[in-house]
Formats: sequence, C-alpha cells, structure tokens
Amino acid sequence: MTDSPADTADESFRAQVRERLTAINPVSLSLLGFVGVVGNLVPELEILQLFHVFWLFLLWPLASLLVHSLKQALGYETAAPDPRDWLAMDDGWRSLFAFLLGVPLSVLNPLLGRQDVMQLLGSLTAVLRHRGSLPAPDTHTQSTTYRLPVAGTWTVVNGSPIKAYSHSWFPATQRYAYDFVITDDDGRTRPQGTDTSVENYYCYGEPVVAPADGRVVDVHDGDPELGRAGGFSHPLKRSVTGNAVTIRHAPEEYSTLVHLIPGSIDVGPGDYVTRGEQLARCGHSGNSSEPHLHFQVQDHPTFELAAGFPVRFDDTTVDTPGVDVTETADWHEPTTGPGRYVHVGQRVTHTPSNEPPQTGDQPPDADATTLPGLGMVRMLAQTVNGFAIGGFVTVLAGLVVPRLATVAVVLGGLTVLGVAYHGWRRLVENQTARLTSVALTGGLSGAAALVGAFSTINALPSLGPFALGAGVFVAAFLAYTAVWEYARRAVLSDTGLSKSDAN
Repeated sequence: MTDSPADTADESFRAQVRERLTAINPVSLSLLGFVGVVGNLVPELEILQLFHVFWLFLLWPLASLLVHSLKQALGYETAAPDPRDWLAMDDGWRSLFAFLLGVPLSVLNPLLGRQDVMQLLGSLTAVLRHRGSLPAPDTHTQSTTYRLPVAGTWTVVNGSPIKAYSHSWFPATQRYAYDFVITDDDGRTRPQGTDTSVENYYCYGEPVVAPADGRVVDVHDGDPELGRAGGFSHPLKRSVTGNAVTIRHAPEEYSTLVHLIPGSIDVGPGDYVTRGEQLARCGHSGNSSEPHLHFQVQDHPTFELAAGFPVRFDDTTVDTPGVDVTETADWHEPTTGPGRYVHVGQRVTHTPSNEPPQTGDQPPDADATTLPGLGMVRMLAQTVNGFAIGGFVTVLAGLVVPRLATVAVVLGGLTVLGVAYHGWRRLVENQTARLTSVALTGGLSGAAALVGAFSTINALPSLGPFALGAGVFVAAFLAYTAVWEYARRAVLSDTGLSKSDAN
C-alpha cells in the first residue's frame, strides 16, 4: 500500500515543524522575559509578569553543562568521540571552577551584562533583518575572498558551519565564528611542564593580520588582560570581546578579530588595510579562557547586532588529526564560492600563492584616512550604551533595593567612579581620556538623572526599579540600533566610503 499525496504532504509538514522546533536554542526563550516587563508597566496586564520565569533560560548553558557532566560521571551517558579529543588544552576541575566563577562575575559586571543582553536582542533584529531566515552555507555567497587571519599553522578549537559543531549557534552574531590557537604535535597549547602564564602559550603575541582588503570601522583597545590563563580571564574586563578590530570588506560584510593584546593594535577607525597587513597581536583579553584569536565575518559593523556569515578561506591547507566532523555529520560542503570551510579539530595553514584580486572595498585616496561622521557615530553609540548600562544596573539593584531614590544614588556613585577613573588616567598616568569612554560616562550620568527624576516627581507611583530599568535598557537598545543603522546605511555605505573629506 502506498501513501497518498495528502499523507506525504502531512509528513513533510510535520518534518518541517520538528526541524523548526529543534532549531530553537533554549537561551533564545529568555527573550520572552521582556513580556513580563509589560506586566510591570501596565497594572491591567499584571498577569504577564509570569513571563519573568523565562529569564531562567539564561542559565541553560550552565545547567546543560552540569547535567551532561553528571550523567557521564554516573555512567548514564558515554562521551561520544569529539574532534578535540586529540588536544591537551587547559580543562578539568580548574577550568570548570573558572567557568562557574565567571558566570556571576559576568552577570554582576554591568559592562558585560549590557553586551550579553544586547546580543540576545540583537539576534532578534538580525532575524528580522534577514526576514526570518539567517545566512547559511547553502544560501550565502560571500562578496570577497578571505585568507586565514594568521600566518603559519594554527588549530581550530571552536567553530564550523555545521550546526552541531558551531562555535555558538545562538546568539546569531557568533554562529559561524572561529577560535584559533597554536598547538604542538601532542595537541598542547603550551609546552608540557610550564605554568599558565600567558607568555607560555604558543599563540600569545603572534601577529594577527587582515583577512582581506578593507576599511577599519571600529577599534576597542585598552581592555585589561590577566597574566594567567588556565580558564581564568580578567575579573574587571570591560567587554566580552576584549580588545578588537572590525573591518568593512564589502557592502554589508565585515570581519571582527577579538581578544587582542592591549596596546598591540596598530590601526584606527577609518584606516584602510590590505590583505595580510598586521593589525595587532593575539592575546587573552575579554571572555577568554586562554590566549586565542576569535574571528568572525558578519553582516553588521557592531558585534551585538550582527548576524554571522559562514566564511570560506582560500590558500588554506587542512590536516585533521582526530574526528572528521564532516564525516560524523554526513555533511557535504556546498559549492557556493571559492575557498573552503574549516572545522573544529583541524590544523589549518595559510599557504600563500598569488594573492587573488579583491572584490570588496577599493583603496581610497592617500589622504582619506578617516570616515566622515564615524567619530560622531561611535560617540553617540557609547552615550547610548551608558544609558543601557544604567538601565541594567537599575534592574539588578531593583532586585534588592525597592526605592528608586536609592537606585539613583547607586548610579550617581558609579558615575563619580567613572569620572575619577578618567581623572586618574589624566593626572597620574598622563593619558588623555578617550572621547568614547567619556561619552559612556555621560550616558550613565544621564540614566542616573532620569531615575532620580522619576523618583522625585513620582510620576508613575506603581513603577518599580525593575520595570523602569528594563524600559530604559530597551529604549537605549533601540537608540543604539538606530545609530548604527544610520552608520551602516549612510556613513559606511559605498557613498560614504567614497568621500575623501574628513571630519
């Protein structure tokens, strides 16, 4: 008996539904927590506060790791062959302890908390920007050719265009990212018998180069770096990316190079760079368990709002010492352009030949070393980030302090600390404060004034710190999105890039 066309159609529909449901990352369900904020703002919709329970899904990665480890320890689950089995990196109890310690530090650090939540919201805007279907290897064709952003032989410890081996399938910005380290023949990232000082890692201090011609659109430098690794990163880091460089290579195609050594970045916003040109050195800043280079190609100039692109590398040879994930996943590489994809567990080497002609941004006039309006965009974005940090702190403080006046004092205290920090850098370290950092402090002071005003005028008596903080954060996120959308469409458009007059 054969199935009827109707039965076949029903089964196909059910298969599509199952595929859609399994594609949902549990962490993304935490976005439903914002529905609970509506319940805080509108008394008639108080029942919506039940949606606050969805914030617990932010703990999914931690819970999943602990459950997985417990199952293996009790013998209920056997570890499947992993493409990283041949590696001897820093792991075990020390790394697990560092990870568990880092979770509360990240949550309580408002600079990191702002970025983490914006990555969640940014993934939603990325889905809307791509009309519900994010870029994939079989649908995306990159606009230019890329080389590996390093020289010599490196090892891919995270990343693949295959979902099961992705760096991080969610948030969308890191979906097709890669983490690179240097290993010896035994799979170690530092010589056997050496301690976890960052200088002992093979990749630490190695040059990081431009993967293709393009224009630098953003640089973050000065983030502190811990002198030890072994799973630990600096507790006072100011960004999940640490020190980073973002380059525009073609319309709506950018690369970001992350976790660089502070002070090693040789380029600035507006500079034009050529393929293979040294940008900085590989480091251990930001969210980093040990020195490595995080690299990704994306559709947007900002890390938080971007959707990641799968990237193919040319002039690359590959060695697979362990499990070949393409065979494990029965994955066949789409032929959507030149070059090749690389996968976790592989050792990859840039093998230079004749550098191919670039199809992205073309070299500007020698005097055109800055982008008109980019400096103002970066200052506005940081001012808005200051408001977002104020909103984030208001939410956290509201969990323990019910009075808005007290929260306003806390925000004012943080503003004073920011001003004192800039004064210290100027008077003691003889360093001029960056305008973007000053703008961030200014935005935080604006948030403090706003919360103080709500407390003084008592305009909305039923509005507590949690609801007000969430409202300020969402408003700041929308403003941040608007600022960078303007930059993407005007300042960083082909028209904007062709201008030679600098601000």
